[in-house]
Amino acid sequence: MTMAGPFKIGVEDDTGADLGFVLSCLALGMITMEEFHQWIHHVIDQTPGGDVPPHLVALLAVKNRTNVFRPNAAVMRRIPHDPFITDERFDAMLGLQFFLRRDRTQANDITQAEAEAALRSTPEVADRFFALFPFLMEKVA
Repeated sequence: MTMAGPFKIGVEDDTGADLGFVLSCLALGMITMEEFHQWIHHVIDQTPGGDVPPHLVALLAVKNRTNVFRPNAAVMRRIPHDPFITDERFDAMLGLQFFLRRDRTQANDITQAEAEAALRSTPEVADRFFALFPFLMEKVA
């Protein structure tokens, strides 16, 4: 089981919920590649004894966002899944993406108003986001 401090960042089984959520945020454009790397440094800083799995460190070398999602034996053979992300919470993530980035959501099948309504009805999405990305709080303050 791969745990790094308080974070769930495995890839081989269901222990990668936090990494799965973070990768979903990256895929949706909620965070930039630079912020993804900031998050990895944040995890490393929060991990006792620097006991961070090699795939997380390897992701720091990946500069192109698309390459993060390509299965790669040297980095991640599979993308971890986060069971937290239900359909409704996914829509809320799109609402948060719009709020954070002030641009169109990545989805074509949901309006900005619908995404923002989903975000209001599932506040746990924003809570989860800012628990994982405390360094992004000033962006919305």
